[in-house]
Amino acid sequence: MGSVASHRFQELFLESLKGPLAELLDLRAQAITSYFMDQSPVQDAFRYRAKHLGLRVASLILDEKGELDHQSLPLLHRELEKTPFLLGPGREGDALIYGHLQKCLHILIEKKELWVAIRKFSSPVCHKKAEEVIRETLWPEPIRMVQTVHVRKAVMASWLTLLRQGTGSCFATAPAILIQQNDPIRFFKDLYDLLSTGQLKRTIAGKEYSVPLSLSSGKGDLQKPAFFLEGAPGMIAALEAGGVVLTAGVRQKMREQGLQTAERLLRSLLLEGMELTEEDLQEEERLLHLQMVPLLARQTAIYYQKPTERAQKVSEWKKRLAQATTTFRTFTECALLRSWEYTLASFCDVKTEFTRWNLYVGLGIHPDQKGGIGAFLYGQIDEPLQKCNREIERLSQEYGQEMEAIHALEAMIRASASEMRRNQLKAELMAHSVAANSLLDLRNHQIAQAEALAHFFSSLIEQYDQKLQEYFQELFDPALLEEEAPFFDDSSAGFRLVYKHGRLDASQWTPIYNGEQYVDCLREFFSNIENDLLIPPQLERGFVSEITTALIQFLQTPEFLASALHRSQEVRRKSPWDYISGGTLQALLMAYCNRERPFTELSIIPHSEEELLRFLTSTKGEGPFLMHSPTHAFIFTPDLLRKARESHRQQSQKWDELMQEHLAHRVSEKLPEEEKALFIHLYRQKTSAETNVQFRAYLIEALGARVKNKEAIVDSVLYEQTPLFSQLQAKKAIEEILLALGRQEKVENLEGAFLGFFDLYQMTKAILLKAMGNPFSSVDWDQIIVETMRQLGFCQSHVCLFGDTNWSAWFFGFVVNPATAHLELWRLNRNAVQGFPMTDWKEWLSQKTSVPWALLSETAEYMEKFS
Repeated sequence: MGSVASHRFQELFLESLKGPLAELLDLRAQAITSYFMDQSPVQDAFRYRAKHLGLRVASLILDEKGELDHQSLPLLHRELEKTPFLLGPGREGDALIYGHLQKCLHILIEKKELWVAIRKFSSPVCHKKAEEVIRETLWPEPIRMVQTVHVRKAVMASWLTLLRQGTGSCFATAPAILIQQNDPIRFFKDLYDLLSTGQLKRTIAGKEYSVPLSLSSGKGDLQKPAFFLEGAPGMIAALEAGGVVLTAGVRQKMREQGLQTAERLLRSLLLEGMELTEEDLQEEERLLHLQMVPLLARQTAIYYQKPTERAQKVSEWKKRLAQATTTFRTFTECALLRSWEYTLASFCDVKTEFTRWNLYVGLGIHPDQKGGIGAFLYGQIDEPLQKCNREIERLSQEYGQEMEAIHALEAMIRASASEMRRNQLKAELMAHSVAANSLLDLRNHQIAQAEALAHFFSSLIEQYDQKLQEYFQELFDPALLEEEAPFFDDSSAGFRLVYKHGRLDASQWTPIYNGEQYVDCLREFFSNIENDLLIPPQLERGFVSEITTALIQFLQTPEFLASALHRSQEVRRKSPWDYISGGTLQALLMAYCNRERPFTELSIIPHSEEELLRFLTSTKGEGPFLMHSPTHAFIFTPDLLRKARESHRQQSQKWDELMQEHLAHRVSEKLPEEEKALFIHLYRQKTSAETNVQFRAYLIEALGARVKNKEAIVDSVLYEQTPLFSQLQAKKAIEEILLALGRQEKVENLEGAFLGFFDLYQMTKAILLKAMGNPFSSVDWDQIIVETMRQLGFCQSHVCLFGDTNWSAWFFGFVVNPATAHLELWRLNRNAVQGFPMTDWKEWLSQKTSVPWALLSETAEYMEKFS
């Protein structure tokens, strides 16, 4: 669909957004924002709409006191039930959002106990961090003091916002989606525990384990590499929140920045706006670290040195950056919903054995690990032990000598005839006996001390083990992303070490981000617990103090930190304080459900797409089922497979030279501005392709190494453009589609010499919308149009969806590649008119793979349906 036709469709859609539902939900403003988000795809417009609608509906069905509005609730429910589908540009997936809202409102009306569960929420919440989450959830509403109405509105919004995956959390997102949609009582119980106590508790293997409210609701799209256009709504809102005036110069700089993250762009623009540099920040950090703003004491008064002008500007810059990044993130994210999901993610790494902790590995607690604290402590205890042993040996020798003297004196006494001599010998015997007894007592004392020392190492390590688990915890950190991921939403996140300071309030815990913090927290830990250590009576408290002092000194040596890093990296961890981990679905569910044995699984090691498809079609049961590939957890829905249809009018098409030129230009439209001309130039260096396979190879070669995911880009365009129609053929095809839909319309003014099936689909939607005059419908026109096109042979027929990817509005499905004719695994939108091949998963569907795909086949084990 050409740009002019696309723009007309958008204008037509905006004009049609009238009526009670559109006004109640503020859909016109939402549609304008979504349009600009699509033009500058930094943030996902679908997630923006899900968040916007969830918050909007929550605000409508709760009154100013946080009570249920019994007029708005049934009114909204009736409107959504009557017209749950929205016909508009790029709105194929919105049926998921409106379907979720409709289902939630229906349950809220029918199940009175649900409102009882929501009404339990009130202010105050457990700590300031929880208050921040409430404020972010309700952004842009200004909140001076968090009250009960705000807490309930945030809770309601988090339920009504359709959950989609952020980065790195698929193993938590998939079960979280099922809980949110099918078990709201459990969902609200979790939120109540988090907001009232700040944690979720579970009992695993007889041991209570608690996970605090996630220390972060993630960075969202802040870390996503993208090209920024001056019209990106989330970026504009963030810059305004950060106090940056959107001059023509600022907008130009946004265009010139190239590929980078939103976080870096905001940082750069705010620095420039406050006339600061990165060097200024580094210098202020250095001065702060060296405590260069000292207290000046003058007699009895204390005066604070006034911060420099630069220090004040840096402080103000930090506040503005925090406001800007929070605004950008909350533009598309429901903070409370995301915090709950990330809290669940920490259950994934529950380790009841401390030896499995990354912290244990980094510390080097085993005495055989060179450079670790185990070897150091062993040396500290072994030295006095050896000294004791040497003293025992010396005392034993002296005792033996005394005993020999005693025996000799006893013999001499017996042999002596003189009374005087015997008395003299008895006096000597008494002296030697006293000396022997004294030596024996000293030796026994040394033996007891040696035995105490011999057992003290294991006792000390055992006590440290226990205390370390009380004072430290490894929590899921969504901001900790792997450096390279083929698909941003599929990036693996990781786990970060936090120091608890012995406090129950998780908002007071310290996340550890670098080696300096790591060493500082360990120093504080060993110092704080010194007096809590149990020591045998044979050892003095001063001895433990000496060991602690020596240990703290050892921790501060460069050698310790270097060895700690080496030990962690040997087991493929980034550092002793953080590590990347994709997470395990089984582990998370077992911990979350208080279950000690694994859930029932069916698994397969598929060596081709056909094998995986056969496995899925043979699955019995209704689902939805939790499932995971070697790298991703998702939701398998058998009903989607059963609904798949195949047309008997499938077309095969050979692309001639003119068609090839058209398709090459359509590929260039998917590229950054600076890549388009070079791609077309390189493509035109090649001769006309003899086959579709050869043409596909030409396109991929012309993209070169500069463009990532080039196979996916090319195949996606070929998929949307197959079959390809001339302008005349396209007119006739659209008229035939409309006629099959019961509409007799004349089609005129088509753009371009050729149009693909996706263009036909969009034009048919636009004509239908103009004829109806209302985008809301009780009929799923998006699905009906595509099914009609398939029946008429106007689009790909061999397509079958089978699962929810967790990513935005994408599903997993199988597609016959239009160029190669191979069956492939793709991610597709709801009605499969757009998609991308899962190129980076090829290895998991090849003869080389040995890693299984697994299906948790007994849904009753992990999901309770609220019906």
